[in-house]
Amino acid sequence: MGGSVTSSPLAGQHVLVTRPAGQAEGFRALLEAAGATVTTAPTIRLVPPSEPGALGRAAARLAEYDWIVPTSVNAVRRLAAAASEADSMGALATGRLAAVGPATADALRGVGVAECLVPPAYRGEALADEIVAATDPESLPDSRILLVQAERARPVLRERLIAAGARVDVAPAYAVEVNRDVRGALRKFIELGRGDWLTFTASSAARAFVQLVGAQTGGALVAAISPVTAATLSGLGLPVHVVAATHSMPGLVDALVASAARPGRFAATHGHA
Repeated sequence: MGGSVTSSPLAGQHVLVTRPAGQAEGFRALLEAAGATVTTAPTIRLVPPSEPGALGRAAARLAEYDWIVPTSVNAVRRLAAAASEADSMGALATGRLAAVGPATADALRGVGVAECLVPPAYRGEALADEIVAATDPESLPDSRILLVQAERARPVLRERLIAAGARVDVAPAYAVEVNRDVRGALRKFIELGRGDWLTFTASSAARAFVQLVGAQTGGALVAAISPVTAATLSGLGLPVHVVAATHSMPGLVDALVASAARPGRFAATHGHA
């Protein structure tokens, strides 16, 4: 028995994954490797931004920027496609890049970027502070920084860089919309009351979840990838039981495994455990 618990620490746990289609596979694989049963219900989908030409124009001028900062794996993919079309992959590969976390850094390496700055805490605030610290204070007022991100993304990164004196351009790479096609699957998961975990790796997925089915969990516990996502969930009326210490998908799986190793910890809120 001990061996099976060690190799499959999430055995018997039913986990809902809300990541977008095409991005849930890695997270699902990690959960299933830990023994979990996984239901995927992408609460958001990615669509072109309202100004689709902005990224292409920025990609054609990558060599003009002192820092290039894609803020997600999706942003990296779309930036690389735009850079390839603009014949500026060389500028992307040799430019000064920064990424908010290891998944984004891995995506950059996948498109030929050898090195990039990654903050110790995977949040926009920490990324801004690291970029400022890595830039000569005398040249900071003349520094040009390109942010490649979702339309209507959190403004904290841009605002913090501007407050430090940098000149910041924003190129929306994609927009996020609610995926209403999964409403039925979400309702079934909640109404059956057999789920153990609802997982959220982005605030946008949390907001979409509540738009689709309201602030209800069907008795499942709620796990967030970061304090930012946790704060969004709490603000929407959803209780947060676990926040990953390392703000990544492996970190979130580790948090679920750690909780599973402490039976009874959430007994008061998790009636069907």
